[in-house]
Amino acid sequence: MQKIENKFIYFILILLVFIIWFSIYISLFKKWVDRSSYVELIEWEAYVNDIFLVKNQKHKLTLNDVVKTTKEDSLAIIEWWDWSVTRLWWNTSIQVNELYVSNNKEKLNISFELMNWKTWSNVVSFVPEDSYFKQTFADTEAAVRWTVFNVDLEKDYLYVVDHKVDLTKSTWETIEVEEKKPISLSNFTFIQLEEFIKNIRDNAFDELNRKFDIELINKLKLELQSKINNLIALSNTKVDDLSIEDKKELYNELLSSYQELNFVWSEDDSQLFDLKLSIKEKLLNIAPENEKQAIVESFIYDLKDSIGTKSYDSLEWILTVINSNSQYVNIKEQVKLCITI
Repeated sequence: MQKIENKFIYFILILLVFIIWFSIYISLFKKWVDRSSYVELIEWEAYVNDIFLVKNQKHKLTLNDVVKTTKEDSLAIIEWWDWSVTRLWWNTSIQVNELYVSNNKEKLNISFELMNWKTWSNVVSFVPEDSYFKQTFADTEAAVRWTVFNVDLEKDYLYVVDHKVDLTKSTWETIEVEEKKPISLSNFTFIQLEEFIKNIRDNAFDELNRKFDIELINKLKLELQSKINNLIALSNTKVDDLSIEDKKELYNELLSSYQELNFVWSEDDSQLFDLKLSIKEKLLNIAPENEKQAIVESFIYDLKDSIGTKSYDSLEWILTVINSNSQYVNIKEQVKLCITI
């Protein structure tokens, strides 16, 4: 009898140790990568499926969820797990189609369908080749990287505020939509900018989202300041003597840091711009071969930003990186596209 009692005690102890270990593992895992996306009601009324949202309380999203705003001037904000955001104006509904992130954040896939009215999205730059952010509507798909854009189904347009969108119809016809070149979704023809601003664009929605974007960037920038010393140290990491596994681990850490910096960098902050370039150059040095082209192409957008903000101190640095990796891009075509945007 005593032996049976001892075995039972041992079993309970082992079970407790396992539960504690498993809890710690889950806790560390969740801290390492948060897979969750959330929607938050900001004004008036919205639902997820049949669940009424409570104002200023975040509701976790799952695959196939339908998010709908109702009353006039209602506003809901989706915070995707990569820092990207999508805002839904009143009488707008979307369905979540993809919410995938790999354990190391090396692959990120977000997609949703706009079923009614309008959205505004501010999207982080995805460097990994297999990563994407896609929005669909009717028979059309918008694929974006590091882009601010809004879609209005009622007024039949897509407008790119920053960078570009690849717009594809079900017939596989694809058109590249550059910033400040509004396009009609029904016939894929561009709308005159003056006509768009004067008679078509929802100026109230536009101004509201620009305000929210500034607030979001400032909030994230404050959070970033607490990590700035670690990011500087990361940008100075020596990579030549690292093992393949260590390089892969560093690549994932650098990628996450670059995404964060890229999202919060603003035109008046040369320090963050240079830190972003430094981390991305290190990223390029250890990136898998199939990721290098996307990284080099993103340096060309940095060239555009450097010229546009007259940050000429970084020009030589950026051009040196691009020229040193010219095998990955058609430099003339990319620079021509970049300068004309």
